[in-house]
Amino acid sequence: MKKLKFVSLMIAALFMGFSFTSCEEDESILATEDEDVELNIAEGDQSAVTTIYVNDLDAGATSANVTVNFTSADSKMRRLYMTQNIAGAGFEKYELDIDGLDVKGDGSIDLSSGEGYDFTFTIPFPVLSGMTEGTVEYQLWATSGRGDYRDVENSLVSGPGKVIVDYGGTNPATSPVKEFTAKILAAPLADGTSETFISLIDGELYEINQGEEFAAYWDFGYYYGNTGQASLASTADYPSSIIDVETIANTTADQLNHTYFALTDLTSVDFADVTLDSDLNSISASTAETITNLSVGDVLEFVDNYGNKGLIEVVDIQGTNGIGDYIELDIKVQR
Repeated sequence: MKKLKFVSLMIAALFMGFSFTSCEEDESILATEDEDVELNIAEGDQSAVTTIYVNDLDAGATSANVTVNFTSADSKMRRLYMTQNIAGAGFEKYELDIDGLDVKGDGSIDLSSGEGYDFTFTIPFPVLSGMTEGTVEYQLWATSGRGDYRDVENSLVSGPGKVIVDYGGTNPATSPVKEFTAKILAAPLADGTSETFISLIDGELYEINQGEEFAAYWDFGYYYGNTGQASLASTADYPSSIIDVETIANTTADQLNHTYFALTDLTSVDFADVTLDSDLNSISASTAETITNLSVGDVLEFVDNYGNKGLIEVVDIQGTNGIGDYIELDIKVQR
């Protein structure tokens, strides 16, 4: 039996310990931390939830342990995903920095063959020092293959289960938008090394040749056309004459994200004034998944594949379609 340890990355630079022990096919994975709370997450059951009340913890406590049991009767579990929602701001990708375990490129845990139908682990969920009221909610689920942090149903086997850390009081009535500043999408290169696509999960840029692992997170990409010039296109509508996303990602069209764009008459000042999710509520989805002939200063509105609304300001455009050519964007999007 081999013991493995890893540390979770936290918002506000919080780090926590996490212990995981791997066993053979018919053995459960034994937790190595004290068991305070237990959460059982079974295939087909999405009701598993446990709440930790910070006021009930010992004074000065920095974490509370939850032992999570995953079971599946019919489908083999291959990956473990987690998200985090701080103070009702919206679920965000929650990556685990793991020492000794197989971590996939998207941050999920690749479960071994002996963990496919039944595994258990203990997580010390942290008490965030900067929080005085509201909740931090975690979702945990297991998939049969590559999943999607924004779509729990994608390849779902067991879960999602939820762990809620309750600080008392209520979450804020409004949430700030996510802001991604100075995102530079490169003109696509034939060798696939250009960072041409972006994910609205966290503003991460992706090289074309990362498609097989990450295409589910791509929301749109950049290209420079002969007539349309500087252009943005959703992953689902990206010109196959430039990049055949389905082939690169080894996927099908129904797995690619749609994003709908429209040009507005908003100014840079209007863009700067948007600070809350609610400021974007009036946006409605267009039918256009590609927008062309972009110019510096343009402000676009969009609705992504998951119904989140946002704005894009074109900050700079350099060159056409060669090495070092790009578009620079500032982006604001609902959580």
